[in-house]
Amino acid sequence: MTKQWQPLTDYQWAAISPFFNLQRKRKHQLRAVMDAIFWMLRTGCQWRNLPPSFPHWQAVYYYFDQWKKADYFE
Repeated sequence: MTKQWQPLTDYQWAAISPFFNLQRKRKHQLRAVMDAIFWMLRTGCQWRNLPPSFPHWQAVYYYFDQWKKADYFE
């Protein structure tokens, strides 16, 4: 396990992508949203302090909240 955050690899994304509905068109890619969530878990930053390289913090929080309510993060 590495000590620094790294974006999801293709292999990791292939392992978790079947849990998401990828058929629907979205403004933000779910892979980028998951990268942002994992970055937040690793760094412990606040939602509003997400770097601009990720989708807007409100979009990331929206998906996180929806997935949390659907018990994706068990």
